[in-house]
Amino acid sequence: MILFVNDLLRMHLHLHLPIYLSFIPVSCVMLDLCRPFILHIHCPHHNVAFVPYLASDEVVTMDALWRGESIVQESLAQWNSSGKSLIAQNGFDSKIKWRPDDEELKTMNPVFQPRWKEFFQDRPDKAVAIFAPLVGYVSPLSSILPRNYMTAGYYTLYPVSVGSVHINLTEDDKEGMDFTTGFLDHPSDIIPLDFGYKKTREIFRRMASYRGEVTAGHPNFPEGSAAACREASGPVDLNAPDIVYTAEDDEAINHFHRDIVQTAWHSLGTCAMKSEADQGVVDARLNVYGVSNLKVADMSISPLNVGTNTYSTALLIGERAAMIIAEDLCAALLSDLRRGAVIGLRNNE
Repeated sequence: MILFVNDLLRMHLHLHLPIYLSFIPVSCVMLDLCRPFILHIHCPHHNVAFVPYLASDEVVTMDALWRGESIVQESLAQWNSSGKSLIAQNGFDSKIKWRPDDEELKTMNPVFQPRWKEFFQDRPDKAVAIFAPLVGYVSPLSSILPRNYMTAGYYTLYPVSVGSVHINLTEDDKEGMDFTTGFLDHPSDIIPLDFGYKKTREIFRRMASYRGEVTAGHPNFPEGSAAACREASGPVDLNAPDIVYTAEDDEAINHFHRDIVQTAWHSLGTCAMKSEADQGVVDARLNVYGVSNLKVADMSISPLNVGTNTYSTALLIGERAAMIIAEDLCAALLSDLRRGAVIGLRNNE
């Protein structure tokens, strides 16, 4: 998202409102089209997996609404009359911010230990992942039977891996793009996902609405495995032992995540606020290095991942950008007034 100072300032001055900017990061690049160039963008993101479970017939879920059944019109009518309706929900009303305790760390693959010590251990405010139950089936609906479902979502907040985009323009104006998501490139990134599957499964198995797993949406465990997925008549006892996973089970979970992991649509950092020496694009006042009168103000300026939904961070960036731009304009206006005053004095001499 490229913002020119005058346009944003005009919005701010006439509307008297803070400028709330897009939270979709877009690169800001100035190109000399008379010569070949290479554009290299790094793009951090959050990793997420959605794993479906069967839910009891008695619970209220979003499934009928998401399937487009008659409840859609009923919910719209209810919303229009009372302002309250299932249609105003997104099925995502609770979450757990998770940091492993000492016992959990011991059960996790040791490949994660260096990352834990380097980034998380001395930062108690940094959660490793978010676990979230969703009241419905969030994957494509065409291949499942119409009934009630619930989904375990688990998001890793600070993965090491980053994606990249390379664009090449040759002398004969031929363009090529090399786009890499970077998902799970770093060996430590998949460990919290593997743990997240096991932890959320134990939580869901103890929920009153639990009726088993949707087998097709889970790892392909070996025949005879204690972790094999199946339909159930109800939850296990709260004090029931956890599922014991074998090495083969762990391998199945690992392969499963490499097949289904996806972005949480929180990509950022393509125009990071860093020093030029650290491959930054903008300075602390949003100015693009090497370019006059050009600022960038959206999630692309974030120098690191954020442990939350990017929306709230985007609002803060927009608020601060409006202040910075207003300050810059005032400074420029005062400079023009002083210059005009000096010229006027000279003309009167």
